[in-house]
Amino acid sequence: MNTFFLGLGSNIYPKAGNLSYALTQLSSLLNIISVSGVYKSRSLLLDCQPDYFNIVVKVLTFIDPYQLLSFCKTVEKTMHRDTPYKWGPRNIDIDIIDFNKSIIESKTLFLPHKEFPNRNFVLLPLMEIDPNYVHPVSHISVEKMYDLLDNHGKIQHLGELKWR
Repeated sequence: MNTFFLGLGSNIYPKAGNLSYALTQLSSLLNIISVSGVYKSRSLLLDCQPDYFNIVVKVLTFIDPYQLLSFCKTVEKTMHRDTPYKWGPRNIDIDIIDFNKSIIESKTLFLPHKEFPNRNFVLLPLMEIDPNYVHPVSHISVEKMYDLLDNHGKIQHLGELKWR
């Protein structure tokens, strides 16, 4: 059985509804064992986009990371994800954060996710559902990664997501 973490985000109304629907779609193939609370954060571009709602989920599955990537892209496509430009507004974004602590560098997949140690909207929800997580490359704990960030105040915990 493979254990992995997904990061989900939405900044197009209904944000919480989009996250809930994505979880329902993902649970058709994946065993979701833990879902973080919802965190609200600004766009990485610091532009005039609406704020994002973000969650991290811990999942068990028998599929491999490439099958998982394909399935996540299928869910995004099913939800009619249409981003007008890189990091633009989107109704759903699904990123594989970590897969079995595997280190993969290919044309289509880079694990663990390159940027997650720099993103408070991934670190805080990850810390919530797996406080003992340690990055497989840097060997730094999720708590230490968060402590190293300089943008602690730009995120807000909104509460739990209702999806089942």
